[in-house]
Amino acid sequence: MTTSEWSGNVPAFNFYNRTSRNAEITWSYNYLGTQLSGAICARPGGGDLYVPMFVTKVSWQTHTC
Repeated sequence: MTTSEWSGNVPAFNFYNRTSRNAEITWSYNYLGTQLSGAICARPGGGDLYVPMFVTKVSWQTHTC
């Protein structure tokens, strides 16, 4: 859980944004030896992923994503 900018490497299955701000969550995933990565927008009250991944960064956004 974080309410500030964060970077690291933590395993996560899903997430929920219980703030009033948009968050960009950067993730990575190893699929059959291939490293995949990307970013997803977490809108207030939203959640996603539902697949075991590693969250590597959380950035709070002032714009709608």
